[in-house]
Amino acid sequence: MSEKACTTCHVITTGNVCPKCKTSSLSEDFSGLVIIFDPEGSAIAKAMNIKEKGRYALKVR
Repeated sequence: MSEKACTTCHVITTGNVCPKCKTSSLSEDFSGLVIIFDPEGSAIAKAMNIKEKGRYALKVR
């Protein structure tokens, strides 16, 4: 099963609906992967406005 990234919140999923924001606007065309373990202490999480642990795409087209 191929991975897709949500065009709204950038979460990476294998489903047809985003598990975080519940949208079905997903794209297979994404680049970069960041795994956030500590959203409170992560500069990348703050820059991307991420507040939950998880796998995120850096860029989604």
